[in-house]
Amino acid sequence: SSKAETSFVKNPSKFKAAAKANKYTFRRLIVVANLISTFNCLGYYFGYVGELNFWRTEIFAVQLSKMLAEIGYKKFGLDLFVHHVCMFLFFFLVPQRFLWLGPQGNLIHVPLLFQNLYFICRHDVKKAKLYSGLFWCLWLPVVAYRSSVAFFLGCQYLMSGQAFGRVLMGLGALGATLDVFWTREFISVQLKTIPDSSEWARTAIKFHKSPICIMLLLAGAFLARICVYNESGIPRVQLFVGIIVCVLGLNWKNISALGAEERR
Repeated sequence: SSKAETSFVKNPSKFKAAAKANKYTFRRLIVVANLISTFNCLGYYFGYVGELNFWRTEIFAVQLSKMLAEIGYKKFGLDLFVHHVCMFLFFFLVPQRFLWLGPQGNLIHVPLLFQNLYFICRHDVKKAKLYSGLFWCLWLPVVAYRSSVAFFLGCQYLMSGQAFGRVLMGLGALGATLDVFWTREFISVQLKTIPDSSEWARTAIKFHKSPICIMLLLAGAFLARICVYNESGIPRVQLFVGIIVCVLGLNWKNISALGAEERR
């Protein structure tokens, strides 16, 4: 056996430390990929990135790199396989007039950025609480938004007699299924690993009893309806400012607590 293997056998704590380092490396790689996707989405929404360039960045700089990291660090499951395959098939097979749906779906990488930061900083309770709050405040409206866009657009096409509406409805159902699966997984992992920093996860379990969760989900669905049916589009600057104010307002307590600790 190698010296490394012998060292791990004699001192199991080294193996645990190496496994922990691998987890952090994986999370950091995913943070970088999600950060690229976040700026790519912002560039598209504010008119600096065209549809084709958006997709090239997502496919080759985000999806491919994430998939390789997930396979390399043994995080690749059936859910991620379906997610990545659908992204590749959508880009290469769907008519170009539907490519604008890509940025709507990939908005999910914005909350996932904070989810991975949460796991990186999970031993710092105040930072973990903040990142958890930012994640859930963005995750709930985004998952409602992206599935609703496909659903409303599918309804629009079916009402006009176009069969492709069924494909869009199917994509919306698939996206919603993955989002529900991931939501349950995120809740379970947060409550299991860091219960002290999981107030939002506990709230999300009983989302139907939480006015804030219901409001966030309805806001996402409402924006999707505007996106599909309003020909003038969404006023992006006002929406962006509104989202920032809303997210910061819902997490002001955690922001203040972290700021107070940094000033000590």
